[in-house]
Amino acid sequence: MFAFLFICSLLVPLSMTLLGKRWSEKPPADIQGLSGYRTAMAKLNQDTWCYAHKIWGRMCFVIGIILIIGTIAFLIYIRNYSNFETLVTYWVFTQIVILALTVIPTEIQLKKVFTKTGQRK
Repeated sequence: MFAFLFICSLLVPLSMTLLGKRWSEKPPADIQGLSGYRTAMAKLNQDTWCYAHKIWGRMCFVIGIILIIGTIAFLIYIRNYSNFETLVTYWVFTQIVILALTVIPTEIQLKKVFTKTGQRK
């Protein structure tokens, strides 16, 4: 059970790291597609799209690395606890919340650099 939960708990940080690295260098080509950092501000034009992915990608790459290290340390520390499964579940939900919160600084940065119509300030 430990190995399964170990792998599952690394899915979010590994996804953050891999997508962050990929999208910071090469964002998805289609703004109207199904993948990518898809907020209204990011989808205004190609410039906002690329900038949002660069900012979000760099941030997720760094946070993903930190979460990978933190997850490994946390799981090794709690592996003998009787409520191990519950603690891992809470940890994964915490990772998801951290991933969702990456939208806030990305949108703040977009609003600093671009106007509401997508023109650079």
